[in-house]
Amino acid sequence: MGNLTIRMDADEKKRLNAWAASKGKSVTEYLKDLIDNDMAAGSPESRARAWLEEEKDAIATEANAIRKGGIPGSHLALHHPKFDDEV
Repeated sequence: MGNLTIRMDADEKKRLNAWAASKGKSVTEYLKDLIDNDMAAGSPESRARAWLEEEKDAIATEANAIRKGGIPGSHLALHHPKFDDEV
């Protein structure tokens, strides 16, 4: 997991620290649990939509590479000997 930086007012940060401490957690643990619970409440479809939206540029780049050069390694699969063939 990467780092997440949240900028907030100093008073707000103190309140968040106090709230997390009242739950027996650090701010980081509290926020991770909060996010985990929120994500768990969502449907697999909504999580997939969010992932696709975040990764759409990488997916488009990969799709263009496949259009231009084919599927990497496909020649190996197409010409692989059958199970009972002598090699």
